[in-house]
Amino acid sequence: MEKQVIYRDRQELQAADLNNSQQWADEAGRHLVTDAITPERQFVGLTVTARSATEIEVSPGRLYDGPSGKVYAIESAQVHSVFAMLPLQDQKWLAVSVFGQEEDTDIQPRDFLIDLQTREVEPEAVAMQRRRVAVVHIAQGLESPTPERPEPPTGYTLLAHVRLSPTGVQEVVLATTRQLPNLFAVDQRLRTAEGWITRAEPRIAHIMSDIAGLGQKIAQTATTEQMLQLAQDMARVKERLEMPDDYAFYGADHFLGNDESDTAHPDYSARAEEGIRPPIVGTQSSALALLNPIDPDASVSAGGLLLPAYDEVARLRMETRRGEITINQYQYQTTSMVQRTLSRQRIRYGETRTYCTNTGFWRQGAFDPITRIYRRGDETWEIDPSDVQNMLSQSGTVRGTRFWLDNYTETYWEAVTNTHTIQGSLLAQTILMAQTGWLTSIELYFTSVSPSGGLTVLLCDAPLGVPDESRVIARANLSASALTGGWLRIPFTDPVMVESGRRYAIVLSSGAPHRVGFTDGTEYTQGILLYRQDGQWLSEGSADRDLMMRLNFARFRSPRTVIQMQPLQLAGGIADIDMLFDGVTPDPTSLVFEYQTGGVWRPITADRDPVFGGAAILPIRAVFIGTSDLMPAVRLTGSQVRVARTGTGFVHISTQRTLSYASSNIRVRLLLEDFDPAAGHTVACQILAGSTAINPSTTRDDIVDGRSRWREYRFAPATPLSSYRIRISGNGVTATAPWHVAERYDLAL
Repeated sequence: MEKQVIYRDRQELQAADLNNSQQWADEAGRHLVTDAITPERQFVGLTVTARSATEIEVSPGRLYDGPSGKVYAIESAQVHSVFAMLPLQDQKWLAVSVFGQEEDTDIQPRDFLIDLQTREVEPEAVAMQRRRVAVVHIAQGLESPTPERPEPPTGYTLLAHVRLSPTGVQEVVLATTRQLPNLFAVDQRLRTAEGWITRAEPRIAHIMSDIAGLGQKIAQTATTEQMLQLAQDMARVKERLEMPDDYAFYGADHFLGNDESDTAHPDYSARAEEGIRPPIVGTQSSALALLNPIDPDASVSAGGLLLPAYDEVARLRMETRRGEITINQYQYQTTSMVQRTLSRQRIRYGETRTYCTNTGFWRQGAFDPITRIYRRGDETWEIDPSDVQNMLSQSGTVRGTRFWLDNYTETYWEAVTNTHTIQGSLLAQTILMAQTGWLTSIELYFTSVSPSGGLTVLLCDAPLGVPDESRVIARANLSASALTGGWLRIPFTDPVMVESGRRYAIVLSSGAPHRVGFTDGTEYTQGILLYRQDGQWLSEGSADRDLMMRLNFARFRSPRTVIQMQPLQLAGGIADIDMLFDGVTPDPTSLVFEYQTGGVWRPITADRDPVFGGAAILPIRAVFIGTSDLMPAVRLTGSQVRVARTGTGFVHISTQRTLSYASSNIRVRLLLEDFDPAAGHTVACQILAGSTAINPSTTRDDIVDGRSRWREYRFAPATPLSSYRIRISGNGVTATAPWHVAERYDLAL
């Protein structure tokens, strides 16, 4: 109550004091109704039912008058006859409503003092109770074959509409929108809604990233017109490459590597890197590293994976316990698991790094671009020839003027793997991932743990609905001392990229009797609980069980983050940058490196030419662009950055060409790209017979387009040759006018 009457010992008590006590209490109650319960007219109870064909009954209840805060009641059920209201022929609606009124009741004889001196009293019958009563009112609508429902009078609260026919009551439609909600029922509904929000909100919140990524993929697909044009171009190419019928030898080199280059020849001074290019005359290698190791905008994992700063949030919660499972109750076995590693990206950016049309030959499958592009100098791994074509389909390339980008679309690749042997019983939970994101940790609920053994947790792909032991993407080993009862957070060495629409499996392996909780229902995981026995994965018990778990993901603090890196250095000046690192740039994110010259930060992108200016020290930074749910990542550990400076000329010597029989008619065709004699470009070709250099007898040019030409050299040695080498030399390769030799064909007739 806002106000109270103060009573004291031996103090005169007046009628007004008692009236104030109940009046102020009533005012407080009315304020509570208006302020906290409802500001409108609503009711509790007062249910209208058909008692008979001609009678309706209104059950006990209360009318809450929100504007005044008063509560009016019907204490016992009321029966109302509608016989006199029945229509004669058609139908009609009645509007049953209530309104509140106050009435004085409980008449009792009471003595009233009429003479203070003599204390004479006089009896009088008076009301001793004032009630707030809800009064039922029935309003009739018009009789009609299609009657309309009448509205109650102004200030009245509708309880129900009753439809009448000549035979009696046909239908009662309650006014449920005017019923006052019960606070406990509201609480239960709110708990249900909050539970759904907790489970569904992370998926819904991520939909912006999913839509953006889908839109970007659709925009990259080829149109029908483009495919038809490609088919026409291929038909022309096939006709153009028709060879003479009488050739004795045919050879070609696309200069994708040194397979047909005699790098040991004393005159050799070139670089076969998607074309013949000048050699590197100065180089320095280093690894990517943070300029500030405690940069607040950066988050570096224990494995050296760099991501923008993030907070960890739970996207999937399965927390209602329905039972427990002992891990080692299943068969103890030894299992070999193959863990894949994060795939790689390579960015090459240089003043003389021109685009070469022979890049398409990587796709033929005769060459292994995975090894040649992505392998670091200190590594020895090779790709099995049978796997080259499959990996080619997942390797993307961008070739622009002075900018080359190679990336592998599969997040975790099979080129570099680690094999682990684990021993113990295996329990697995499969999950259909609803969103793409960085999984930072998993939480499992242990009802009890044992000191007799540790636990291995694996995350692997499950494309067929069961764990694929050859596609493990994350692993965590926990000792027995690290295990505790209740919810246990299990972080991985690196955050793990998981993709929407793919199935994954969380695999638990242990020989100890640890017990994990499970919950009912697979609605949110769309997976099942499995165990492994005799090399097969089997369903654990009922198919509607899931492990109790929480999946924690990274929520990034900003959609754009700039992180300063250690500067690049090369004495004499930098002209070329070659960066190779483990990393992933999922749609719709982007990772852009920037360098600084002249006080201006310049992006390393296909549409920006290098402006190194001969700088010996080049500040560099990484710009991460994405969403709060998704960002690119770079592994600093093991990364390789090579800065270089190249020459202006080259001499390329081929491996020896051996003919089936001697020839005195030899032709060599070179595809020259960006070659311009007016810019000071020169090229020469000779064949080497032992130590003797033979010059061509004739040459001719065939212009292809504005940047390409075929130059054919014809040789007629005096003595037929059964073997020879080809020497190609060029000059004038500068930062302002670079060029290269894209392909070489030679024929011996």
